[in-house]
Amino acid sequence: ILLDVSASMLSDTLVNVIRRRNMSEASQQRAEKWRRAKRTAEWLVAQLPNESQFQIYGFSTAATPMLEGTAGQWLDTTDRDLIENLFVSINKIIPKDGTNLLQAFLTLDEFEEPPDNLFLITDGFPTQGSRESRKSTVTGKERLDLFNEAVNSLPRGLPVNTILFTMQGDPLAAAGFWQLAVKSRGSFLSPSRDWP
Repeated sequence: ILLDVSASMLSDTLVNVIRRRNMSEASQQRAEKWRRAKRTAEWLVAQLPNESQFQIYGFSTAATPMLEGTAGQWLDTTDRDLIENLFVSINKIIPKDGTNLLQAFLTLDEFEEPPDNLFLITDGFPTQGSRESRKSTVTGKERLDLFNEAVNSLPRGLPVNTILFTMQGDPLAAAGFWQLAVKSRGSFLSPSRDWP
């Protein structure tokens, strides 16, 4: 499970992301979109079969495991204490920085045994890629190019299942993630505000 922890997870509009980013950490933690994303990750883990293994990485400009010290390791769904510690750790996260989907996808190389399914919880196309940019803004076309760069790094045959919490001003994202789902034989969902 790749969980977007970038600043855009603070709201559905850029103006409100900027407002929320200037508020207290407690206020940022209470951002509805961020709370929905965390509930979604928790819901996904609860749906996993008992005999399966999983991992959750958070990503913004970099990607790291949400439970410290577990990079490249699979976690057991039957280890309730570990899962509780994992979500305690996730609940301490404050969304910040830009979105680098390429870095998130490159974490798949850390595992000796590759994943057989990928769940992506995000709100749109990335704002960063392999090359550092000095520009303060990213156009829609550039974001699409960054998305395609990230997608091209994915291993073949890996189903990508995207749960998209849409962001105002990113109209191409839904179509891009839907096409990724079709191409990878995964799924695409853009849930209502009261889900899960």
